Amino acid sequence: MKLSKKISILFLVIFFAVLWITYFLNKDFFQLETFFSNLDFIQNFIYQNYLLSIFTFLTLYSFLVLCNFPFASLLSMINGFLFGTWIGGAISLIGGTLGAFGIFIIAKIFFSDFIKKKFLNKYSYIENYFKKNDLELMILIRIVPGTPFFIQNLILAGLGAKNKKFFYTTLFGLAPWSFIFGSIGQGLEEIFINKTDLSISIVAQPEYLIPIGIIALLILAIILFKKKLKV
Repeated sequence: MKLSKKISILFLVIFFAVLWITYFLNKDFFQLETFFSNLDFIQNFIYQNYLLSIFTFLTLYSFLVLCNFPFASLLSMINGFLFGTWIGGAISLIGGTLGAFGIFIIAKIFFSDFIKKKFLNKYSYIENYFKKNDLELMILIRIVPGTPFFIQNLILAGLGAKNKKFFYTTLFGLAPWSFIFGSIGQGLEEIFINKTDLSISIVAQPEYLIPIGIIALLILAIILFKKKLKV
């Protein structure tokens, strides 16, 4: 391994280590209670700086996904709470895609050989399947829950997925989940602020049902048109 690559890896390790140490030392700050205790200030800032707020939350979300912080999913709901299902979902979708792409590029440049040796060589059938059905696997791995998001990005980097395909399949695959979390977040006001009991009437609304219907249709489409997804 070249010296410059070793130095870059060391820098990345130190950078992420500092971020995670900072998080653990200030864990109380990253709680839902902290968000609601500063809600008036946040909502007032958004009202006065709407576009700047969207950019800020999008950037923050991308950064959290890139660093694999544990509260990124919570922020997806907060996006929906503050901006509504569609704008909040779009923030999570674009931010999540950019963050995932950052992980993918870093892993592809610095850790692809390591991923292949430590993981993919043990599961050669995954690599064989990817060679024949790369687009299909990349979409399925995003839509169907199971594998942690961070691990998904590492696996695809180790498999040598093409940058453009990775970006567009991530954008496509994250869309249903982003809007589902956004729709759940939109209901946070009823649950946490107005103290409304959780019931079917809360989720039986277009903001909730449309994203759920989208993901159901996507999974059904992949099953029905599996052969057409081959490249």
